[in-house]
Amino acid sequence: MTYLQDIQRITKKELLQPDYPSGTLVITDSQAVIDECLRRKLPVAAFEHDSVSNLKCDYILMDVDDVDDIEFENIYRRYMGIPLDIAQTERTYIREFAMKDLDDLFELYNKPGITEYMEPLFEYERERQYEENYIEYVYKLYGFGMWLIFDKTTNKLIGRAGIEVRETCEKENQAELGFCIASDMWRRGLAYEVCTCIIKIAREKYGLTSLIARCDPDNKASRGLLTKLGFYQIGSEPDGDFRYYREII
Repeated sequence: MTYLQDIQRITKKELLQPDYPSGTLVITDSQAVIDECLRRKLPVAAFEHDSVSNLKCDYILMDVDDVDDIEFENIYRRYMGIPLDIAQTERTYIREFAMKDLDDLFELYNKPGITEYMEPLFEYERERQYEENYIEYVYKLYGFGMWLIFDKTTNKLIGRAGIEVRETCEKENQAELGFCIASDMWRRGLAYEVCTCIIKIAREKYGLTSLIARCDPDNKASRGLLTKLGFYQIGSEPDGDFRYYREII
């Protein structure tokens, strides 16, 4: 679904209209326009060039003519708090978490076996605060993180997977791969399908060159999946988890 309907290129504050319909994004090289848009809570992106630099704006474009429709759409969604669509696989679609998903996330984590080898969620209010901060400081900073996995047929949340820059990462352009699939969807190849897609995204969209993963030694299914995905064990973590590695150049 496309939410962005119109892009307005405004160079002076006086040229701003009194009001704009939903779906409008302003792009400008004027700090005065940026400030006024922010005051009005109107989505805005700055573009800099030889004559203008050091603008203060969440989104700064260096060559506005090279920005495609998807990037403009994503800028608009960020401002409006709309989760970004990440990818689709044969049987699933992947998108960012949104606060409306919180109850479904708890339902997922309450399924049998989900927290056997991974940490549970916090209690509800603390998890709500954690997810709000995650949207603000992880998605917006890195552009990626842990995403939600939905069944294309039912639109139900069936898992979580993604890549994160964590303290476990020891190299530049490296992230950690994480994944879980609802227990009632196991043994269908869904984790492999989703993770294969995410590895491709990590390389082609985000320019990562290697991935790591951690796995409980007793979790034979995940160990087998990581091997199938091209990872190999390179040691163990202080907590006893096996550490896996794969280059994705």
